[in-house]
Amino acid sequence: MAQGAATASFMNFCSFPKIGCSNLRPFDKLKFGLFQVSSQELVDVGVGHIQVKHLSVFDGFEREFQTKNKRGSMAVLRVSQGEVAYVQGGDRVSLDLKSLCRDGKVEAALQVMEDMERRGVSVDPSNLVTLLQACLDLKLLEAGKMVHDHIKRSPSRPTTFVFNKLIEMYCELGSVEGAHRVFEEMPRRNLDSWNKMLMGFAGNGQGEEALGIFTKMKRDGVRPDGSTFTGVLMACGILGGLEEGLAHFESMTKDFGIAPSMEHYVSIVDLLGRSGKITEAKKFITKMPMEPSSHVWETLQKYSSTGLNERLAELDPPKSPSGLTLSNKKRLKNKLTSNQVSMNSKKSEAYEKLRSLNGEIKEAGYVPDTRYVLHDIDQESKEKALLYHSERLAIAYGLISTAPGTTLRIIKNLRICGDCHNFIKVLSKIVEREIIVRDNKRFHHFKDGKCSCRDYW
Repeated sequence: MAQGAATASFMNFCSFPKIGCSNLRPFDKLKFGLFQVSSQELVDVGVGHIQVKHLSVFDGFEREFQTKNKRGSMAVLRVSQGEVAYVQGGDRVSLDLKSLCRDGKVEAALQVMEDMERRGVSVDPSNLVTLLQACLDLKLLEAGKMVHDHIKRSPSRPTTFVFNKLIEMYCELGSVEGAHRVFEEMPRRNLDSWNKMLMGFAGNGQGEEALGIFTKMKRDGVRPDGSTFTGVLMACGILGGLEEGLAHFESMTKDFGIAPSMEHYVSIVDLLGRSGKITEAKKFITKMPMEPSSHVWETLQKYSSTGLNERLAELDPPKSPSGLTLSNKKRLKNKLTSNQVSMNSKKSEAYEKLRSLNGEIKEAGYVPDTRYVLHDIDQESKEKALLYHSERLAIAYGLISTAPGTTLRIIKNLRICGDCHNFIKVLSKIVEREIIVRDNKRFHHFKDGKCSCRDYW
């Protein structure tokens, strides 16, 4: 169809709905107002398919049209306030979903997905993955669950790639139980499926479950790779299994021909350090076949700072007096500023909630560890400084903003301090809630006075 002919037909139809038209007709029970479209704003996207770039709507109501080409396939055009929502039969649906996700408009993307489902239109697997990634990037677990529900209702069988993205989304947002349900329901799994589930358990502090996945993996004849052993060594670290970790590290090369990466060496240094074997850890570092990274030295520094500060200064980027890298400090400042604005309306209430809880927590056995306050101030001021750490304020805000029993999920870009870790453990028992905190190292699942990391992180 020529562009001019498409334009004329569309203009005649929209302006005079009583005049019949061979290639455009309205849905039943819909009334149409006047639309104004110029010839430059219509593009031919296939035989009988047209796409509107700009549309002026005089009455402000949403309108729908459909066009049928010579082969009988349908294209749906939906316009609202001059904006095309999607076109079925061309690539417009895919482009709209992806652009909405790219712009962070997950809610709008979900509406498009639901509208497609009502019309019996399947969402392309690549678009489902894009939408799940957007939910992951924006930390929207409930939105991710909605996508999962859509996938379960869809008559089309999900691809392994979609299943894997679901596992990743659930694990990265702290719902390892949801990830495991997806894993168990998969008709087929590939190496990436096993690795994501193993890393998901390890990253959420469930070391035994992670090693259980590794055992099943080998039993099913799946050959592990370097990523697999990263998760295995992490799991051994969670459980404090030094001997088992060293055995797996040796097995990588001996049994599977996998050359250890820097990440694997860091894991062994961490295992040795938390087992109190500082001398052995230093010897292990000197025997590395590559130059140790700053991460290796930082890991050792957690257990012994003697003689390492000078070495770290050579390897690390310049730091501000607070100990944060300058770039991280700027990002943290921006993030805190944004959080303060969003919490401003309930700020006083959150502070009051923290103060009231502090007394209960102390009665339950919590003792503030003021070693984590580096400022030269009196003891009372140090305790007050600890009380108002960002994760505690976020938890207080969650407690006053959600129903009793609701799981709280807190995300921060710095490592949780030891005092906050002890505080939240006791708090989880008092308020009878699960509190999930994701710092820059791992997930901490606090419940009934305990943490999934077993106090090692």
